[in-house]
Amino acid sequence: MESVDSTFDKSSRLLSTEDFSYLRKNSKIITDRWLRVYYKPSRINSETSRIGFSVTKKVGKANKRNLCKRLIREFFRMSPYRNDGKDIMVVVSNRLFKQSEDPKKDLKISLERAFAKLQ
Repeated sequence: MESVDSTFDKSSRLLSTEDFSYLRKNSKIITDRWLRVYYKPSRINSETSRIGFSVTKKVGKANKRNLCKRLIREFFRMSPYRNDGKDIMVVVSNRLFKQSEDPKKDLKISLERAFAKLQ
């Protein structure tokens, strides 16, 4: 049986300010009630996709922000979108914990819908 690389190392992350600025300008955007996804072909011309996320203090206290980041990271780590050669930035809406009945479930559904549109 084939093993799947399920690590999430630095080569899979957007780390620098330049990376985030690159994605903010002239990128394609997928908007959902709970998040916004910016994406472009990879800046470093890699076959591996890289992801970054922005979860502001408006979303909630640190435990809620960290929960969002963990869910996004886990979704990306286990997804087939890792080898699309795109830079992706996920911005979580501050309405997620204020208006959602089940924030974890809604975030997962939003991620699935948004990433399905990346193709």
